[in-house]
Amino acid sequence: MVNRIIERIIFFALLVAAVLGISQQVAALEYEIVMEPKVIIVNGIPRVRMVPRLKLIPLPAGLLPGLPMVNHSTWDESAVRKVLHTFAFGSHATDAQIKTWADMEPNIAIEQMLNFDDHNLRLSTPTSLDTDLIATRPTTMRALADFWASDDPTNPVPVDQRDRFEVSDWGGTYYTWTQMAATRGANPFRERIGFWESNFHLAINQSAGVSRWQVFRYYDDVMAQHKLGGPYQDVINTQSLSAAVATLYGYVYDRYYGGVCYCNEDFAREYHQLGFGILGVNNPTYHELTSIKNTAKALTGANYYQIEAPNIWEAETLNFGTEGHPNHAVEILNQNISGNTTVEKIAALSDIAINDSESLDNLPLMIIQGIADDYIDANEAGALRQAWQSMQTKDFLQFIRAYAVSSLFHSPDRIKQWTSIERYLMINNRFTHSNLESYNDTTQVGRLFWEEEMRPFFPIHNVFGHQTGDEAAKSSEIFRKHISSRTESGYWFNAPAYDFSGTIYLKDWAAFMPPDATSQYTVAHAAEWLWMRFIADMKNYGPLEKAHLYALLASGQDLSRQIYPSNPGQIVTLDELQNNPTVIAAVDALGAQVMDLGSSDADDRLTANGRVGQAVNFIVTTPFMLAQEGR
Repeated sequence: MVNRIIERIIFFALLVAAVLGISQQVAALEYEIVMEPKVIIVNGIPRVRMVPRLKLIPLPAGLLPGLPMVNHSTWDESAVRKVLHTFAFGSHATDAQIKTWADMEPNIAIEQMLNFDDHNLRLSTPTSLDTDLIATRPTTMRALADFWASDDPTNPVPVDQRDRFEVSDWGGTYYTWTQMAATRGANPFRERIGFWESNFHLAINQSAGVSRWQVFRYYDDVMAQHKLGGPYQDVINTQSLSAAVATLYGYVYDRYYGGVCYCNEDFAREYHQLGFGILGVNNPTYHELTSIKNTAKALTGANYYQIEAPNIWEAETLNFGTEGHPNHAVEILNQNISGNTTVEKIAALSDIAINDSESLDNLPLMIIQGIADDYIDANEAGALRQAWQSMQTKDFLQFIRAYAVSSLFHSPDRIKQWTSIERYLMINNRFTHSNLESYNDTTQVGRLFWEEEMRPFFPIHNVFGHQTGDEAAKSSEIFRKHISSRTESGYWFNAPAYDFSGTIYLKDWAAFMPPDATSQYTVAHAAEWLWMRFIADMKNYGPLEKAHLYALLASGQDLSRQIYPSNPGQIVTLDELQNNPTVIAAVDALGAQVMDLGSSDADDRLTANGRVGQAVNFIVTTPFMLAQEGR
């Protein structure tokens, strides 16, 4: 009887959708009603309840209405690299893997590129230098922190840096996460999404009272929920019912007695606004006086449950009881929300909130604007809403995959300005050749985050999130610090050699850079390869960029010294590079030189690798490293 009623409701809902043109693809799909377990992770504990669900034939990635998939001529190596830069901090994918993805159909390739598995070895490929066995270890934030802080003989982190990863260390959260995002054998897409969920979507703030134990638990629970692959509202449930959020907003102390709610309404409001994009614009009075106030009632009855944290107020988990919680239904979003505890009420509310008209309009835009496109126009907004609304079950991963292979993402109108963290991690992941190298630079990357006031889990806008790409782009101070990290501090991009606890490690770009068609490392070939590796396309690789890179790679000196050796301060103009035959010939001669990257002479190799470091410094200080355009 229940199934028959549900089936009739769904039939009429689909009929209305078809009449209104909301989603012809969804309306045409076959379906069945199934009872299935709904799993919500609360404080690390999976909670299961059986719910009816409309089971649809799944749409392949890239086939959501509103998000037409790019054709194969557009889906090339540059397109693949742009996806990796945006959704995986550049990743550690090899050139061969990138070419393989470019040769595949986009909707098939994207399923390999973006997933929530613990390990994605295509996306993050270990090397022969990586003896840390990350590809076989649990990759939760807590598990990796424990490993990197340990005296395990397979732990390559320098002994004097291991305490930085301790859960009890004040910086243990952001050092651990930074290393996770840079570590081969893990899954940088997962950490990219985890960064957005914990620092932007429902941001938590270690400097506003959230404990280190709560940060670790929050991050791992949210990403475990993503891995389950259920409806996206379940992720928001997990966030909402965490000790981190309860501490940040203070709802852990809220109680309901005798018809009176002794509570603040801070998270009740942000649950709707930040979690789902519901602002109550259609009826502000009802939103404030009914939905918000009754959501505060639904969030009562929580208590800290201490496992490892040294103090009860730093406890990493919560218990939800009936004491101090209303034993009746509460009206929210024009629905009666019932349940014996906060867990039951919030789970029921989230299933309604995800389909609220404001949520359907705003949440997909919040996701894409926070991750991939700073400026969404009306046409793009309409397309994203159509795609999101077409999914009967709001599947975050399917939405991201479909967008990543769509003409919207690969449009020349799309602009993503990189935040400090996105920029440094992309450079790091494209520059380092092994985890061994990365472990010895974690403190340097952490220092740069600190200098630009962009440490993970310390959002500068508190609950409203961290530094945005637009803020980074408009900050002359951040630009100055970025430039100085390449030109003044002797930062590691210039260094060809490293001292790893008494072991000298030499950079070997020849192990990653393929030779040209003549089996040589010509300057022209190396320059193009490096530019594509860091910038992801060649459309801004003009005469000026090419000439400066040729000079650095061929000689280790700037362009002026090569063109005007008797007057090295003289500027080489764009007009000269395009119209002066003598200058053009000199630049071509630089490009034809062969680098000693594969030489049998160790000193020659050292010199050549050092020049690659200089070239990288030049590339990442160009404006093209500060933002990404579509195709």
